[in-house]
This record gives sequence, C-alpha cells and structure tokens, in this order.
Amino acid sequence: MSKSAIVFDGVSKTFPKASKPSVNETSLVIDQGSFVTILGASGCGKTTLLKMVNRIIEPTSGTISIFGKDIRQQPLTELRRSIGYVIQQIGLFPHMTIEQNIAAVPHILGWERSRVDARVKELLELVHLPESFRDRYPRQLSGGQQQRVGIARAMAGDPAVLLMDEPFGAIDAITRAKLQDDLKGIQKQLGKTILFVTHDIDEALKLGDRMIVMNEGTIQQYDKPLVILDNPANEFVSRLVQSDDLFQRLQLVRTGDSMEPLTEDAPEGYPRITFDSSLKEALQLLLKHNGRSPYVVVVDGDGQEVGKITMNELSLVGGR
Repeated sequence: MSKSAIVFDGVSKTFPKASKPSVNETSLVIDQGSFVTILGASGCGKTTLLKMVNRIIEPTSGTISIFGKDIRQQPLTELRRSIGYVIQQIGLFPHMTIEQNIAAVPHILGWERSRVDARVKELLELVHLPESFRDRYPRQLSGGQQQRVGIARAMAGDPAVLLMDEPFGAIDAITRAKLQDDLKGIQKQLGKTILFVTHDIDEALKLGDRMIVMNEGTIQQYDKPLVILDNPANEFVSRLVQSDDLFQRLQLVRTGDSMEPLTEDAPEGYPRITFDSSLKEALQLLLKHNGRSPYVVVVDGDGQEVGKITMNELSLVGGR
C-alpha cells in the first residue's frame, strides 16, 4: 500500500475582493514517490493549488499535510527548506557561481564543507552538467542549462517533495523535450514526489504517473494519464485530451502503463524496451522485427522482465 506524501483535506482559496474562489474545496491524496502533473488553462487555479503546499499562498480553509504533518504547524522557513521549488523564471542568484547557487540550502542547513562539495558534484552529474560549470555564473549558461541548475538547487537539501511551476515553459522545444526526459529519469531514480504545473497537455501526459485536470478552480479528474485518455470524466476533460493523431497518442503513453503480464520467460532474441519508454517506440520495435516477434518485452530499470506489449495493446490505445 502506497504511503501518502501530500494530503489536501477540504482546501480552498479565495483571494481578498475576489468574486469567487481561485480553488474550490478540494480533497486529494498524492502518493509518496509519484509524479503528478496539474493541467489546466491560465486562471484555472493550478498554480494556486501548488503554492499552497509551501505556503507561498495561504489556504482560506482546510488543511494540507506532508507525511502526516500539518504544514501550518511547522515553522515557515523549516517547511520551505524541506520542499524543493522550481519556477519558469529559474531565479538563480546572478552574483553567485553555479556551485554557490546549488550549495545555498545545504549551507543554511549547516552541512559540513566536505558534504556540500560532494553534493554539488553529485547534483551536477545528476542533471548532466560538467563539473567545470561549478565556477561559472548563470549569465554564462544557456536557458536550458540554467534550468538544470535550478533543478539541482531545488534538490540540494534532498527534499522528499519537489514543486515545479511550468519550469520548461520558456525553453525551446528540443531542449524542453530533453529536460523532460532527464527529469523523469531523475524522479524514477530518486523516488521524489513531484507536483508539476503545466498548461501543455503533451507535457502533462508524458511526465505524469497521475494527472490532475483543473478548470475554474475545481479538479475535473485525477487519475492515471491512460485512464484519463480512455475514460474522460466529463465533456471538458474529453475536449481537452482528445486527439486524432495515432502516433501522438502512442508517444504519450508509457509501456509500463499499458503492458500485459508475462506468463513465462520471453524467448531469447525478442526485442526489449524499458517500462518508461513510449508505445510509439514499442511499435517501431515490432515493425522492425517484421513479425518475427509477437511482442516486445518490457523491462524495469534493473533489466528484469516485467511485462509485454503486443499489437493488441497498441491498437487499443491507438483506437481510443
């Protein structure tokens, strides 16, 4: 049974002088280690929902708990140091080197110098930046590189929860796709709980283990992306996620969310694919083997066989 990381219990937000709530009364549970994307148009309440978790915005009613602790019962500075936070504007300190930016929170937490140095090195490697960047300044990096530093800084104190507010919104499409892939890999590797706000449906479907769809301050649906694609809760969600592009749909669904169980060991020579790869990649492998294999073997991060993808799964998703 999954452990709860973040629990919203009757949470709402109405700003002063507003005619209606920004977030209507909301109750939901975010499981530990899950990657939850929050999708919706501007003004739907998604960023407000996110910012109530680290109390940048205070709820009007209800309670939010992180690992069983009411966030209002914790000192504000302590709460925010325990939560990673990444925004589109990145917010790196321009007068500080990359090393100093990443090391800021560990220094505040009182870590020893050797531990801080090791952490900076570890995080640069994790976000795929060379160690030679330690002495550079933010202005000397590209936008994508700066955002990698922003992610590293947010994780420097080893928080269990990471909040991300449209972090890749201002980055070019190619760099954005690479950052998405790398972030998903980091999340799987470290088991962080991530809340990720976006207005981009492709991004929400690609990254999220689960997805929240919001409209006018209300959660319309909260479920696995594949379930939302297959069974939208209402007309709003249906219009939002519908797509007639077969390959786009296959690109957005991961093999791990659609695989069949393996009833026996796969024969040697059958193609293999990782559980976080897309169904489009699985289709390409099946076509490449030209009928010599009836399915693609799905393996986990350790290379263990965990399932299979057949043309049946591909046709079911593509036909939705």
